[in-house]
Amino acid sequence: MVKLLVLGSSQAQPCISGQGHWTGCLVKAVETAAQREAFIVGKPNRYMFDCVASEFDIDPARTIMVGDRLDTDILMGNSCGLTTLLTLTGVTTLDEVKGHQESDCPARQSLVPDYYVDSIADLLPALGD
Repeated sequence: MVKLLVLGSSQAQPCISGQGHWTGCLVKAVETAAQREAFIVGKPNRYMFDCVASEFDIDPARTIMVGDRLDTDILMGNSCGLTTLLTLTGVTTLDEVKGHQESDCPARQSLVPDYYVDSIADLLPALGD
């Protein structure tokens, strides 16, 4: 059987005209036509992290995953035992984070970042000279 590999499966992505569809809708169409489920190689699957960690000496306790999406970046970071930092420059709102944080659902809790910043530029002072 031929495997169906997919880099990512985001459902929506911001674009100039607002919210656009992303690879997720195409993946579902191909899965249906191929009558098989795709193996996601990219985020949020930990496969990508495991490949990098096998090549480099990475200590998850000293590694931070920075991203702007809860369902890919933050989910992958949390599932790999990384500290997570959400930037609010993408599709995610702080209200969405709070909703997940207040939920009793473990799946929703896995979408909660450890920290957040309005913009990645907010980290520049912390990086020093």
